[in-house]
Amino acid sequence: MPRTVKVPISIFDEHNEAFFFWHAAKHAGFINSPLDLLHVDAHHDMGRNDQFAKSIYFLDGSEEQDYLGYYREFAQTELDISNFILPAVLNKLVHNVYFLFPAWRNYRAKRRTMNISSVFGEGKVLKFNLKIDNRTNPLALKAYPDLTRFQYFTLPLEKIPGNRKVILDIDMDFFACRDSILNHMSYELEVTKNQFAKKDTMLHDPTLLFSGIAFDFTEKDGRYFVQISPKKGRDFSHLPSKSNIVTETRGLVSTLAAKNIRPVVITICRSCISGYCPKEYVGFIEKELKAALRELIGDGLLEN
Repeated sequence: MPRTVKVPISIFDEHNEAFFFWHAAKHAGFINSPLDLLHVDAHHDMGRNDQFAKSIYFLDGSEEQDYLGYYREFAQTELDISNFILPAVLNKLVHNVYFLFPAWRNYRAKRRTMNISSVFGEGKVLKFNLKIDNRTNPLALKAYPDLTRFQYFTLPLEKIPGNRKVILDIDMDFFACRDSILNHMSYELEVTKNQFAKKDTMLHDPTLLFSGIAFDFTEKDGRYFVQISPKKGRDFSHLPSKSNIVTETRGLVSTLAAKNIRPVVITICRSCISGYCPKEYVGFIEKELKAALRELIGDGLLEN
């Protein structure tokens, strides 16, 4: 990549923030048309939100907020760490989605043709994968004027296509991941004596079998508490050595260079609040990634 090309890089704590930074790149003129998304992550993040309280579309001249303020709030209040990619497709930031999974996942490569739209093009009620063919009544399509088709690929590193400009999006849990974070989460609530006395009735409610939540009642010095936590699952972690992380970060960036992948904007998620990337790895991975990307981009790397 020529050293004169400027590429903004944003590093943040949780992945829904990427949606805002992609809009910021568009606002600054780095994204002028939908780009392929190279999503480097231990998770696909293709979750769906069927309805938003506010439109995904910012109205020019809106007195409510400025463009960047609108999408910063949208990312914070309407999205979460698993469902920010599909809205970016509908917003014409992303063209096709390439989910690059780590080798330790042992996933299978696949390709799907997908579509997304919103009812009456209002950007609030979303529809996914409508069945559209030559028998579809054209009048029906008027209800979905923003229907957007795209390709979704799940690929290992060596299979990514080359020679293209992309949005490069990296989650640090690609390199080190603790998937069983729910096993380590719980919180305690104080309850009344009457609620404590009726705990057996609550615990025998058959619907709790399907709730995925565990309750543990205790008494402490005449006060009553319930510990609430997700039911324990299989404890899974990928916690490699630092030397392996250096190899993986360098391998990723060298493959991008060899394939002539040209990032237009780079977003990097620490996944440190959710805990998917263990906190003891975050600083090291961030340092190694930035060093490798500087070699790829050169002096054009613009750090926020």
